[in-house]
Amino acid sequence: MLRWLLPLTLLIPTLAFAENEILETVTLQPHEKMEISVAASEKIKLGWDHTDTEPGTASKCQKMCVMMTKQGSANGMASMHGMSMGILPVDGKASATLENVEDFPIEIEIFKKPAR
Repeated sequence: MLRWLLPLTLLIPTLAFAENEILETVTLQPHEKMEISVAASEKIKLGWDHTDTEPGTASKCQKMCVMMTKQGSANGMASMHGMSMGILPVDGKASATLENVEDFPIEIEIFKKPAR
């Protein structure tokens, strides 16, 4: 039984990330804000992750790198290592604001994926 469990555990993380759809890669300048908006008819997840072109960027972050705020919310969440949020669409669009809270440029990939 253990023989087939190991390959299965190696496959599961791959499947979890396979559904991310990269929308774009951007470089947020220090303290720059950017709104992202995608057409949606039901709840989806929008998120960001570091690109592989700048290894070690997360370790340079002193203030959590990038803050993400849902549309219509006054409070956001920040992360050093990328994140996603479930967002309910308003008028057919799911939107969020990304803000570089650091003093140096950060290159990120913006993605969407189905909410579960």
